[in-house]
Amino acid sequence: MNKSNPKIEKITIGHKVKMAAMEHLVFTVISENTDGTYGIETQLDPQNVLNYGNISQEMLRKV
Repeated sequence: MNKSNPKIEKITIGHKVKMAAMEHLVFTVISENTDGTYGIETQLDPQNVLNYGNISQEMLRKV
């Protein structure tokens, strides 16, 4: 029996994404690393920016 995986959409810099661990926040992709991981960030309020690096594509979903 062959189960098909859902197609993973290509994510590029500038896309709006949600991270599996924090689905209540919308992040912007700010970098794409040579190993295929991404840097993302979101503005929490006027003075605080939350960013993560080395996030795998499997952890992200386009909004």
